[in-house]
This record gives sequence, C-alpha cells and structure tokens, in this order.
Amino acid sequence: MHDRVIEALAAIGTPGRFAVRRTSAPDDLRLEVKGVGNVPLPVSKTRAHKLRSVARPARYGLREQTLLDPQVRDTWEVPRSRVRIDRRRWNQTLLPQLEQIGSELGLPAGCRLKAELHSMLLYEPGQFFAPHQDSEKSDDMVGTLVVLLPSEAKGGALTIEHGSEKVSYRGSTTKLTLIAFYADCRHEVKPLREGHRVALTFNLLRSGEPGEAQVEAGQVDALAAAVKSYFHTRHPPNWRNEEGKPPERLVYLLDHEYTQRSLGWNRLKGQDAARVTALRQVAERLDCGILLALADVHEIWQCEEEDWGHGRYWDDDDTDDDTAHELVDLVDYDIGLSHCLGSEAGQAQIAQGIGQDEVCWTTESDDLEPYAYEYEGYTGNYGNTVDRWYHRAAVVLWPQAHSFALRAHQSAHWALGEVGKRLKAGDGAGARKMAQSLLPFWAGVAAREESARFAARACMVAAALEAPALAAALLGPLRLEQLTPKVVPGLRALAVAYGPAWCLARLQDWDESHFGCGAARSTWLQKLPELCRGLGANDASADAELARELVSRQCAWIRQEWQTQCTWPHPAQRLKALAGMAGAMLGVLESSLIAEQTALHAQLLDFLTAAETKSPLLGLMCLLRAAYESRAGAALPRLGLARLREHCTEALRRRLDEPPRAQGDWSISTQLMCSCELCEELTRFLRAAAHKDMEWPLAQRNRAHVHGEIDDHDLPVTHATRRVGRPYVLVLTKIEALFERDAAERRTWEKELRWLEKTAALD
Repeated sequence: MHDRVIEALAAIGTPGRFAVRRTSAPDDLRLEVKGVGNVPLPVSKTRAHKLRSVARPARYGLREQTLLDPQVRDTWEVPRSRVRIDRRRWNQTLLPQLEQIGSELGLPAGCRLKAELHSMLLYEPGQFFAPHQDSEKSDDMVGTLVVLLPSEAKGGALTIEHGSEKVSYRGSTTKLTLIAFYADCRHEVKPLREGHRVALTFNLLRSGEPGEAQVEAGQVDALAAAVKSYFHTRHPPNWRNEEGKPPERLVYLLDHEYTQRSLGWNRLKGQDAARVTALRQVAERLDCGILLALADVHEIWQCEEEDWGHGRYWDDDDTDDDTAHELVDLVDYDIGLSHCLGSEAGQAQIAQGIGQDEVCWTTESDDLEPYAYEYEGYTGNYGNTVDRWYHRAAVVLWPQAHSFALRAHQSAHWALGEVGKRLKAGDGAGARKMAQSLLPFWAGVAAREESARFAARACMVAAALEAPALAAALLGPLRLEQLTPKVVPGLRALAVAYGPAWCLARLQDWDESHFGCGAARSTWLQKLPELCRGLGANDASADAELARELVSRQCAWIRQEWQTQCTWPHPAQRLKALAGMAGAMLGVLESSLIAEQTALHAQLLDFLTAAETKSPLLGLMCLLRAAYESRAGAALPRLGLARLREHCTEALRRRLDEPPRAQGDWSISTQLMCSCELCEELTRFLRAAAHKDMEWPLAQRNRAHVHGEIDDHDLPVTHATRRVGRPYVLVLTKIEALFERDAAERRTWEKELRWLEKTAALD
C-alpha cells in the first residue's frame, strides 16, 4: 500500500549531497599556534614535529561521556585556545566556500553557514579515528567542516557514509581540502601510512531565515494522489485491523538523524527538506494534520554469522559484534515517536501506538548504522537473532476527519471530555456521532481507564446522550470497582434518563463481565457502605433501587467466595484467606442494613454460622476483631454482629468445657477433602486413638496421593517410603507436635473468649 507513496517521495529531492569536497589555494590561511609560532603551508615535517610537542591525545564523545581510548581514536589534538587564525584574510576564502558548500549540501535558500573552529588535529603514521558520528553541539549545528592542510602524507583517507552511500576523500600536497558533511553521517579516518596529516575541524552552524525547499508542482501532484489513494485503500485484515479498514495515519521516516535540539521544520537536512515540504503541501491540499517527530526504531532480525554453513557454529565465546552477522529476515518491528512539533495542543497523542503497516521510508533502517544492538544467539523459535535500535525522525500525516478517533485511541478520558463539550454546546446530534465513532475500538481503550473519575465522566456523558443503546455501549467497559461515591451523581443521572430497569441491566453487565480478580472486588466491597449511603439506599428513589440491587448481588458473591476459602485444606492458609476477606464481608453486612435489606443480613449471618458452611471458629473471630478494629462508637452496633458474637462465645465455651487431650490419645479429627478409598483408609488411621504408626504397601502413584493429602492438610504425621520389596512401603508416624498443637489451640480459645467477654458491652 505504501509503494506509490514511496515512489512519489523518492522522486522528490534536491541536488544536495550528504558530503561535499572542495579545494582552495592556501594563500589566505594564516595560522599561528602558541608554543610553535607560524605554521607555513604546506606543513613541513619539522613544523609537524613542533605541533606534536604542544598537542595532547585526542578524546572523543560517547553520549554523555568524554573518553580517551586509543583503540577508538588515536590522534593528537592541539586545543583551540592555542590556535590563532587571521580571520579577516581567511574569510576571503572561507565565506565563498561556505556559500558553495551550503548549496551543494542542498540547504534551502536564505540559509547561511557559519564555521566555528573546534580544534586542530595531527595524525602521525599508524594513527586513525574509528567510525563514529559527531555530536551536535548546539541547536544550530548542522554539520562538520574539515580543512585538510597541504602536507606530504599517504593513507589517512576520510570516509563518510550515509545510508547505503559512501564517499572517501584525501588531502592534497599543495592545496587546502575542505570537506563538509552533515553531522549525523558516520565517518572515519583510515590509518595514516606515511608522513603527517594536519586538519582544522569546524562546527558548521546554520543561520538566516531559510525558505521552504523548492519542489516541482508535478511532484507534489503525484505525491498528493498517492497519499489520497493510501488513505482510501483498505489494509489487509490482521490482528491490529481485523476489519481491513483504510489506514488512519501515514508515517514517513526521514533519511537523516536529528536530536531534540536540532529537529525543526526549517532545520531539515538534504533530501528531507524537500520531501517534508512536499508533504506539508499535500497535507494542506488534502485537509490533513501533520506532525514532525523523533522516531526510535527497534528491529529484531533473524541472522546468520558470516561463516554459517562452513562448519562454524555459535558458542558463548563468539563475538557479539553486529557486523559479524548477516541479516536474513525481519522478525519484529516497533517504533515510538516523541518530541512532536507543529501540532496543536494535545495532538502528540496521535503519534502514539504506531503500527508497522502505517510506516514507510525511502531509506531502510538496516542501511543505517544502529546506535545500539544486541545479539541474542540461538533462541529455538527464530534461530540466531539480533536486536537493532535506531534514532530517526518522522513525519506523521492523517486526515483531519480522523483526528478525534486517533486521539481517542490513546485517551478514552479525553474522548469523553470532547463528547461532553459538544453536549454542553447543545449539539446533541454531533455528540452522538462522535460517541458512535468510538464504538469499534472503545472496549479496549476504555478498559485501560481504571479511575472512578473516568467512570463518573462516562456516566454523566452517557446520561446526556439521550440514546439508550449508545449509552449502554459507552458504559460497557466499566467495572464495579470504579463505582465510588464520586460516581453517584452520574448513576442518578442515568436513572433519570433511562429508568431503573436500564440501570439495573448495566449493573448486571459490570458484575458479570468486567470484574477483575477476587482481591480487587474484596477491596471495593469495603467501600460499598459509603456508596450505598451516597445513593440514598434507605429511600424510595430509583437510585436507591440501584443500591439494593448492588447489595443483593454482592451478598451472593461474598457467600460463594467465603465458601470457597473455607475449602482450603491447609488450616493456616484457610485462616489467612478468611482474614483477608473480613473487610469485604463486613462491607456487605453493613451495606445490607443501610439498604434496609435485613433479610439478606440475617441470611448472611445464618450462612456464616451454619455447620455446612464449615466456617472455622477462628475465621469468624477474625471477622469480629476486624469489626472492632475498623468501626468505632455507634458504627459498631450498626453492623448487627451481636448474634455472631454470641455464636462464637458459646462455641468457645463448649470447646473449653471439653477435657484436654489425654496422654496417649493419638487421634486426629481432621476432615480430609478427598473421599477416595485411600483417603478413607488414611482417615481411619488418623482417627484411631491408639494407633501411632502405620505401614502401608502402596504403588508409587498412590503413595504420591497420600503424601499430598498429608502435606496439604498440614497433618502432624511423618510420611516416608521404605524402598524394600514390591510395592514399596509407606511408613506413617504421628508425632508429638499433635499434643503441642492442641495445647496451643486451647490457649488461643481461652484468649479469644476473654476478648469476647471484655468487649461484650461494646456490641
């Protein structure tokens, strides 16, 4: 789908190149170096030796660091502070050269270049500078100018690359050689073989008010036709675009690299300037929005090593140098855009979530040098893979008609705000049209919003739409945990707009389809009483009916969840799980009374104290303690827990009235969850007061089952296998911990009973 767009963009350009070489007579360059004196041209061997005496090893920059490493850069640097140039004379040569260089680099009309001295460099035999990029040292820096002084030298060529193109330049024995190139070009100085090489390096700064690059009208026409066709052609269906809809954005990756400081509409380099000018004209013609942004590109490639297939295989000692691997197939690709320019407030959101099928380029990333890479080696699924990261820049183009949907993809909260603005302006039809446009992707986008603030806005907007089906779809992704007192005004508005039955259907949807894990619901249920009070649960209004329905549904849920936790076989884990549910259970109990659902409150208490529920006594005590700790004053009696307290008091007294375990009583009364024949036999052994040991010939599978049951229920029984004969014998032995546990449990009962008696007056 991008082919026509790429073809049209590739046809647009300027005569500019990424690197330029010019020569000049040395007459106007008068140099003086502190500690050396005048430097006549050509530079003699004697003068080069004197320059060496005042020079220092050259450092280089790597991101935020300045490093010294002769394996990367081996050359001598004479500090700028020691170098003096007769600028009046030098400008007679330099200024005309800079004007010509700017033209050959393809800078737009009105843009002037200024050369700022950076340093003097001296190369001796064997010295070099490995491939690197120059950092842009100011917002106006566009490139680098190297002035090679005439001298006798062999080797030391300056090689410059951009994309798949490469040029190589050498100095002269009689003339000045001026080499200029864009700052994002990778370049290197090859090792010098003989003689000496002296260079002045300058930062090339852009000045003036550049105009737009000139583009032929026919080229703009061709690009406009290609872009229009792109936006009207359906994508092939895929996981991102199941319906095969036409694309909503076009992202074009520029050829040159930019930093946040250097990115700007009037600072683009070479071919980028002309192509972006054409895209801006196309955007105006087709009523499209347009952004300029930095692009971070990440590619994962399947690769082979250079010697793959010739008896050499990768191992841990092999190099992880990306250059040692041949790229085969692109496995995965993602792009992130940032630092967007030229947009209205907030439109940077449109540059988020870019899909691979929305991106095109005239220079592929793998023709460029990545700023980072990581060799994964053999992974099993894709074979050898290498990750490569690139800094690029991009232009984003989209039809203005898609602006709302594109921004809504990134922020559902913002989208509701825009619909709300239309409603406040009295444009109900326009608001409904906007809301309808959200539905194809709304479920996934709105599900990312978890705040009560979002739910409150959604309810208010849905109520004002005066469209029941549309409002229901808009509210579909909400979750019960988002319903807090902040949402009450919205719920009331919905009840007025669409009636109680409609609202009850929404509650059912949220309850059955969109709730998260049990822990999330438990946390929310602790705040349910506050929500019910906000809804005026004890009056006869429509929103009070919502509160009663909420309570009814949560009573059913809490019973099921409590019952599930009571089935944990491990006593300590079971008690911990029930203690974690105490706050939620109290929230439902209190809410049932707030909503005047006294029958539900009574049923919950019946459920908690029923023998078939098998609520551990200490689990109920956790519930009572949580009530006394979380409610104070008059709030405690409003929970209606006197009956539960009495139940626990009577149960504790009954247990304490029973005599302690007699010495020699080895019975264990644990009820196993499993009822298979093996567990029935195990239960008989556990309950046998006189039997401390048991030898049980069992096959491995059966032994494993018994092992598991003993561990799962945390029984005071050792279980080991005597591996003699067939089948092996499982040896079970009850241990003294049985008596220690009983004594500790009895002390806990006594402590809990004292607490109940002490706090009885508070209930």
